[in-house]
Amino acid sequence: MILSDENTWPTDVIKYLEREEGTFRAWEEQSAGLSPARIVSGPEYDAALYGLRAALDACELRGYHCTRLTESEIGHIVANGMQLPSGSMLRKRIHALQGDGLIDATVAKRLVEKNQADEENRAGRIWFCFFPPYLAGESGIESLLRYWGGEALYNLHDRDPETEPILARIGTPCLIEADVPISSMKGPSFLDMKVARQFLMRRGFRSSEPVEHEDRAIKAIPPQNIKRIIRYPERDFIKLTRCDEWEKPLSNG
Repeated sequence: MILSDENTWPTDVIKYLEREEGTFRAWEEQSAGLSPARIVSGPEYDAALYGLRAALDACELRGYHCTRLTESEIGHIVANGMQLPSGSMLRKRIHALQGDGLIDATVAKRLVEKNQADEENRAGRIWFCFFPPYLAGESGIESLLRYWGGEALYNLHDRDPETEPILARIGTPCLIEADVPISSMKGPSFLDMKVARQFLMRRGFRSSEPVEHEDRAIKAIPPQNIKRIIRYPERDFIKLTRCDEWEKPLSNG
């Protein structure tokens, strides 16, 4: 399912939302300081959200992962899917770069020793945005596409005069378009609330609350769920990122 396109939502999800529309609408109205037709308690609203999540857990949600990849990494993802990131995985990727002659032993050692890949808020999580990535703005996605290795690496190197230009030369900016099993994301989450809110907004409810969603998968994404890898400067890459409007252009190294 595509979050912004109700036409792609499964029938079971629509039926559940139709059944619980009164609960979700009353909660949104009272949260906005309006006068709902009835008052909904916190436990009642939570129960409705839990039921919605149970329906959503059978679904897959179309998302985009912003990254920078070498040709061999692109081939590996197409064949094997996306594995959960870790310090061990990053070290293997760095050593693969060295083996391919893309970096020397000194740079490889620095990258292995200086990264955040094993931090609790990074390891075992694959982040996706479930909206066109350009909605995150240049500041939200450009570093992910500009530097190889992801945030766990470039966070400590993007201002380093020696390693920053090296990370900017490796690989190609890519969008991994995938159908992410909702059951692979830690729940319940704000996803449930945003699905209900989008449903209501398409039925006349006005809200200034956010409806776009980003989340992390805590399970590997199988290869059959990888729909395509969109590379810079393909037309769809430009369309989805609007990188042609950025202050600092992207490059292929």
